[in-house]
Amino acid sequence: MNTIIAVPTRANHTVDDHFGHCFQFTLFSVSDQQAAQEAGIVLSPPGCGCKSNIAAILKQKGVSILLAGSMGEGAL
Repeated sequence: MNTIIAVPTRANHTVDDHFGHCFQFTLFSVSDQQAAQEAGIVLSPPGCGCKSNIAAILKQKGVSILLAGSMGEGAL
């Protein structure tokens, strides 16, 4: 069974340390049988992602884990 993990990233595919202002979310597929593989990109909504429906969008893409830091009250 694969697990899809979303990581907030910048345009150059480095990890972005601010969830609400990241450029995109890079998705990774992981399973017990293989190393993590990139599974896609979801662009962040315009403005502040913490006041959007990005969690619902990521869930529709199969994401079950979101790794993020610098998350304020709006995002929680």
